[in-house]
Amino acid sequence: MRAVVLIPVYNNAATVGDVVRTCLEITRDVVAVADGSTDGSDEAARAAGAEVVRIPVNGGKGAAIRRGLEAAHDAGFTHAAVIDADGQHPPEELRRLLAAASEDEARIWIGVRRMHQDATPAASRRGRAISNFWTTLNGWRRCRDVQCGLRVYPVEAVRALRCREPRFAFEMEVLVRASWAGVRLGHLDVDVRYPSAGERVTHFDMRRDNLRFTWLSFAMFWGMVIRIPLLLARRLSGH
Repeated sequence: MRAVVLIPVYNNAATVGDVVRTCLEITRDVVAVADGSTDGSDEAARAAGAEVVRIPVNGGKGAAIRRGLEAAHDAGFTHAAVIDADGQHPPEELRRLLAAASEDEARIWIGVRRMHQDATPAASRRGRAISNFWTTLNGWRRCRDVQCGLRVYPVEAVRALRCREPRFAFEMEVLVRASWAGVRLGHLDVDVRYPSAGERVTHFDMRRDNLRFTWLSFAMFWGMVIRIPLLLARRLSGH
């Protein structure tokens, strides 16, 4: 397995440098996908030691991940580990996720956030429960944390899925399409840090992005319905 770390970056100048530096303690191959940032995030990532792939106009997290996967493919990497630039996911957890992926390289490996009630926003807990339900239903494979930004993707398998979602809903789309294609999901419990309201930078738009999740959930439900014979045959065969 030859893995690169991808960090989608959009206006995270205050935190991306620390994320890059910690990732570089794990692997020398760290790429920041600068998704139209205007606050100096690109320069901060580069100064910390990351290679920077720049997208001139902000297209969304999904678009940034897809661009990063293309860059990983072109550079000959077999796997891409994705971590958010906001410092929410302790990069040291990346080491554990990469170790799991090295044991089973065919799976998409997903971090499952330990959401302690007294330290996790209620909206995050509700959002995870709802998106987990729809992704599990539509993909016929249990998913424990659709919205976690800490993952390891097998590059060729994910590129073949031809995902289209440009924003946060990509993280749901890729898991459902992977399940339809017979790609298994792996899960690993990970710690997560939620900064205080004053220091946390999030670009999740509650109205816009929740609408996209809702629309995608219903659209993929009908995609699942027409695939029921295939999914049922795979389930009965144990795959």
